[in-house]
Amino acid sequence: MKNFASTGFIRTIWISAVFSLLIAANGWAGGLPGSGGHYPNGAEDFMVGALPPPGTYLVNYMILAQKNSLSNKSLPPNDFNAGVFAEVPRLIYVSPYKLFGASLAAHIFVPFYSADINDPALGINNQNDKGLGDIIFSPLVFGWHFGPELHAVFALDMWAPTGNYDKTNLATQVLSKNHWTFEPVLAVSYLKEGFDASLKLMYDFNTDNDKYLMPGPPGSPTVKLSPGQEFHMDWALGYSLKNGLTGGLVGYNYWQVSDDEVNSKKVANQKSQVGGIGVGFKYWPKQGPFSMTLKQYWEYSAQNMPTGPQTVFKVSYAF
Repeated sequence: MKNFASTGFIRTIWISAVFSLLIAANGWAGGLPGSGGHYPNGAEDFMVGALPPPGTYLVNYMILAQKNSLSNKSLPPNDFNAGVFAEVPRLIYVSPYKLFGASLAAHIFVPFYSADINDPALGINNQNDKGLGDIIFSPLVFGWHFGPELHAVFALDMWAPTGNYDKTNLATQVLSKNHWTFEPVLAVSYLKEGFDASLKLMYDFNTDNDKYLMPGPPGSPTVKLSPGQEFHMDWALGYSLKNGLTGGLVGYNYWQVSDDEVNSKKVANQKSQVGGIGVGFKYWPKQGPFSMTLKQYWEYSAQNMPTGPQTVFKVSYAF
């Protein structure tokens, strides 16, 4: 089975924690939120641009992330630590119909999570939670096959504020943002003689969160947070053996493009960015209905966000 192009996925977001921590540490003018951050960097990999044949597919994602440091030069020394585990079943339907030469599909993700955030120096003492995150869906996905080598997918993924967002608990904000995100996605894969070069490009437009609580003493105000726009990508370079095993390099890059706003006032000098690189292995026996992928990432060049290693395990099944 070809992995369905990841036109969206859970947001195992640790950036939410940074929002509040930066504000708490620096005050209104110097340290406000860093990004809307719905998408989990590094979610996708090999054959991301190759839409599978008509049928129904189930993909189950599991992510384990340990954010063990907080990258921001203006913060005081601290013992920040955030652990996140997310499991996200994704149901995909690829229809037999075509439009503009592309196969038509649709998908939906339902994320579940467990999160723990701790930094005594910044007043965050073992905040934890588990539950439902924001659901992701796209009712119309386009998949082109330009021949045996070049494949592409385009979609608009939408993140609905369905999660158990609690403005007083940062752990609930890992997968629940209390705002919509609209994410155009273009994924491309070039496959030739066992080699796989795949790239997924995304750009995020976020609506407002009108229930964002400014950290601080009791009575701190609730404000309207307008997260900035974001550009990010996942990529993979691999080689497939005849026994069904694919291995290679995987990575991601993320940049916040525009400033956040709080109550319509721009927040300067707090844009976020990060890169990640790692190794990935996919096992697809006899190109049958079942496949699984395991990846390990290490991050670099993080700014204004938590950073640390993460592991992604994905299982796919074609009905």
